[in-house]
Amino acid sequence: MPSYSNFFRSFLYFGNNQQKWKLAAIVSSVGLTTAGYLWHNQHYASSYSLHLKRYSASAEYPQLSKHSNLMARQLTPQMYAKLRDRITPSGYTIDDVIQVGVDNPGVPSRQYFGVSAGDEETYKMFSDLFDPLIQIRYNYGPGSRQYHDVDITKLNFPFESDTTFDINKYILSSRIRITRNLASYTFPTFSTRAERRRVEGKLNKVFEQLIQENNQFNGNYYRLSTTDERVQEKLIHDGVYLFKPQTMSWLSSGIARDWPDGRAIYVNNDKNIFAWINQKDHLRFVSWSTNNAKNNLRAVITNFFQGINLLENSMKNEGISFAHDDHFGYLTTCPANIGTGLKYNIFLKLPNLTKDMRLPTIIKDLNLTMEEIMDSDPQAFKDCIDISNRDRIGKTEVEIIQHILNGVKKLVEIERQLEAGHKLDEYLKR
Repeated sequence: MPSYSNFFRSFLYFGNNQQKWKLAAIVSSVGLTTAGYLWHNQHYASSYSLHLKRYSASAEYPQLSKHSNLMARQLTPQMYAKLRDRITPSGYTIDDVIQVGVDNPGVPSRQYFGVSAGDEETYKMFSDLFDPLIQIRYNYGPGSRQYHDVDITKLNFPFESDTTFDINKYILSSRIRITRNLASYTFPTFSTRAERRRVEGKLNKVFEQLIQENNQFNGNYYRLSTTDERVQEKLIHDGVYLFKPQTMSWLSSGIARDWPDGRAIYVNNDKNIFAWINQKDHLRFVSWSTNNAKNNLRAVITNFFQGINLLENSMKNEGISFAHDDHFGYLTTCPANIGTGLKYNIFLKLPNLTKDMRLPTIIKDLNLTMEEIMDSDPQAFKDCIDISNRDRIGKTEVEIIQHILNGVKKLVEIERQLEAGHKLDEYLKR
């Protein structure tokens, strides 16, 4: 009661009559409990959320009967009514969270989350929905803690000591990236123009420090809004250009607003390290190689972690850090990337194994993901697969990378057995 008394006492002496009416609108729209929370924390609901509160929760509950994404399977009218009274400090509501899943029903064969985060408080404020979704997808319980380990000296590279065959015959390229957002800023789904520009300006200073280092990170930083067509074409040719998201699942989340304002690209001179600023998250940092000689698998990973370490040191000088939580790990726009935010892709050419219908089952048994190869020339990637880690959370960075390397080793072993005339059945029986 004391907090309510203080709230009403503040109301009586709050500003002019127009300001009092605005505050009264918040009370009538979001309820007394939420209004008190917003008042004492200086957080105010967005006009959109106030408008939604004119109607009952049952009237606003979305039509999800034909949806198959994870959100639609988990959200109930009762949960919606409960979460509708909550709002994050920046103004993100449950309707903002689920909009991407409401607009994009998904398909039963794919575990599409159907939710998005607007700030680092989203995951805890709406944990009633996020926790079960993450547990379903990753088997990661509410009481778990995300640990980190970036000591790459612990990694075992299975192909470095084997000189009996040419690994380039099977491994065509590799790519490792992390997804990050800055603490104390709203995520791209919810950023205003000014805040998006502020984030880009902060990261611009960080990358300028990285560029000044006389090493493999020396390169260039490009703001998309001021980059001319000639440079754009060069970046596209190099495979590092930041295109505007086109899929409905991302357009409905709001991340493509005002494109290309506040978006930027960093790329080093060797073109094997690059970063995207303000796409789906504030930062996506990538290390890759299209020539995977044995030592290049190690080089891609080594350059990656060296770059992240340098970035974080430069961020300290700018007074910024990555959004992180002991339970969820690094916080990202989509729950698919929380935890480590790390994704490691290896592109394989397996002419024999790709002809067997049991390949997807083998990939699943290895707890890996096989991604669709998007290219205008299918013949150019005939007999190829792109595999990556299924898990982002619940394992450390080193554990995830080692799991991928071990999985690739097994796939290459199977392919070599098939080349020698052995049957896949013989391998599967082991």
